[in-house]
Amino acid sequence: MSRTRSFSLVLVTVMALVVSAGATVAAASPPSPVSGTFTYTSSTFNSVRFAGGNMIVDVSATVDYTGNLEGTLTLHGTLILHADGSANAHSTQVFTGTVNGVAGTLTFNFAGGGPAGLFRGTQTITGGTGGLADLHGTLYDVGIVVLPDGPRGTYTGQLQTAP
Repeated sequence: MSRTRSFSLVLVTVMALVVSAGATVAAASPPSPVSGTFTYTSSTFNSVRFAGGNMIVDVSATVDYTGNLEGTLTLHGTLILHADGSANAHSTQVFTGTVNGVAGTLTFNFAGGGPAGLFRGTQTITGGTGGLADLHGTLYDVGIVVLPDGPRGTYTGQLQTAP
């Protein structure tokens, strides 16, 4: 093998090692449990219509969070109250505050419902900003419906940062 060719092979090998040493593999953080309380502080029925024995409500609300999440959430969605007293809801929600002391906003998709007076829901993070931009996970809500504002109860979940 010629000296030039040997030098070229060594140079290529060294460059490959340098490039691979400089590249790091980003990994997601391990899931971290979160929990706390939520309280609807206001709810507004923007419009109401009836269909097939159901009352369909375009609703907006404000919710206070304490615990690992500290801040305020606003939502806009649809609430369907059925003739048997049960309900189901879907909404887009924006939380502004801190998660474990880190500030930013989170956007959630919410789906939930339950029998009369009870509340269960699942909030899935779809985006974030600030220090929460890379946060992913799901919260599970359980509570009771308190009129006139709406549900209150507890949340639990698992959150993690994505690479």
